[in-house]
Amino acid sequence: MRVTSVFGLCMALLASTVIMWAALQTAALAETKAKGTPDAPKSRADWPTERVTVIGKRGSVRDWLLNHTLLGTEGFSDGSAPADVGSRYDFYWQIYFKPGGKIEAHYSRLASRVPHGPIEEVGFVEEGTWRIDEDGDLCQSLEHVGYGVEICYWVDRRGDRVAMYYTKCGAFNRCYVGRLGPEGELVPGRAFTK
Repeated sequence: MRVTSVFGLCMALLASTVIMWAALQTAALAETKAKGTPDAPKSRADWPTERVTVIGKRGSVRDWLLNHTLLGTEGFSDGSAPADVGSRYDFYWQIYFKPGGKIEAHYSRLASRVPHGPIEEVGFVEEGTWRIDEDGDLCQSLEHVGYGVEICYWVDRRGDRVAMYYTKCGAFNRCYVGRLGPEGELVPGRAFTK
């Protein structure tokens, strides 16, 4: 009788271990599907933070962007914050690439609505320009982003998502060559959500 109860206890323990393992595997699989991967990104967190170049896999950046809207985010880090303070912010960044080298941008950033007023997240809408340079990089300029100086990106596309990595910064003080800039989903037409 005693052997049977020890045996039964061991079997119950083994069964509960198998059930817990299966539940953990299912949860891990669901988290992977929800999060995405570098090959099938679903958010900014799935992209490498530094540019990774795969030879022969680029395609036509102009064709990807023309008459499409990028619905995504742009990051900002407050370099004046102490090292132990989280100062990374992601803001919405939506930009429509018009024919003729014009862009319409809807985005937010930290700003003050009035001189010396409180700093808050403020939405902006403005027009600018875009072109593809001799290196195949996207170059764009907006008056309130980088003081209107042209900023260029190497564009990586995976499915309907793109990531833009800085290649030329001009006077833009938040730009570091090779670092991830705007990221998001490309949708056909003028398709702003904000």
